[in-house]
Amino acid sequence: MAELPPPFVAIDGLANFRDIGGSPIEDKDGKTVAKVRNGVFYRGPDTRTVTPAGIARLKELGVTADFDLRSKGQIEKLGGPSPIDGIERIWAPAFPDGEYSPEKAAARYVQYASDGTEGIVQAFTDILTHGAPAARIVMLHIASMNPDSPSACYIHCTTGNNRSGVFIGVILSLLGVKPEKIAEEYSLSDIGLRPTRDAAVERLMKSPVFAGAGGDGRARAERMVGARPESMLAMLEMVNKKWGSAEGYFKTMAGLTDEDIQMVRRVLTVQEGGRDLLNCSSSFRMRVVLLPSLGTVF
Repeated sequence: MAELPPPFVAIDGLANFRDIGGSPIEDKDGKTVAKVRNGVFYRGPDTRTVTPAGIARLKELGVTADFDLRSKGQIEKLGGPSPIDGIERIWAPAFPDGEYSPEKAAARYVQYASDGTEGIVQAFTDILTHGAPAARIVMLHIASMNPDSPSACYIHCTTGNNRSGVFIGVILSLLGVKPEKIAEEYSLSDIGLRPTRDAAVERLMKSPVFAGAGGDGRARAERMVGARPESMLAMLEMVNKKWGSAEGYFKTMAGLTDEDIQMVRRVLTVQEGGRDLLNCSSSFRMRVVLLPSLGTVF
């Protein structure tokens, strides 16, 4: 199978692996003043199926940390964690044990698979609410990195679609990326998961949630493994209504300080010309602080 173009990165054994860098960050006049830094933050599926060649490639990319968003029960059901020698596995579950019981997981399946955006936005809200401690773990790790030469990190759930997509979405919003670009990045999972989609749908069809839904069951299963841009746009709108902005979410729910957020921006962004966002003039720093407000217009 042909390799997918950037931002996808070919990692043997891992579908849907990609770099979240490259998205433009614009000022209030619509001029691109910075971009999300490439080669620092990757997303994708869990690492159970990665091959030795894939592991070697991860190390070539400089990946030193692997954030695992899966719940304890999910991990145990699949035979336990899959640590990689030389890459620190950081467990940051999006849901505590009691919130990912079979019954509650089934209810979320229904939300993910529902038509429209109301159900999936509720599911995304649950991820952000229950996953606030996970968000804190991820963000403080990034904030601790050297902004002049940051190492790379990797975030994953099971397929690298929804839980990973939710956290990546609010992080990109925090950095000042426009909602439309964030939704576009999220929807890339439709392409990245194409090689494994049929198998995922067949696996879901064994669940009573989908098997008992008649002829609509397969359509629901296909929606669940999809990544609709309108779902991400609706989630970002919810974040702005509920917490004021992505920055409001990270401060209110994850307990981040202004200094933490500034450091995350330094690590994950570069100004046009190559410098990080905060290594620039004081007038530009003022615009950086205001960037999240760009995400409040839908």
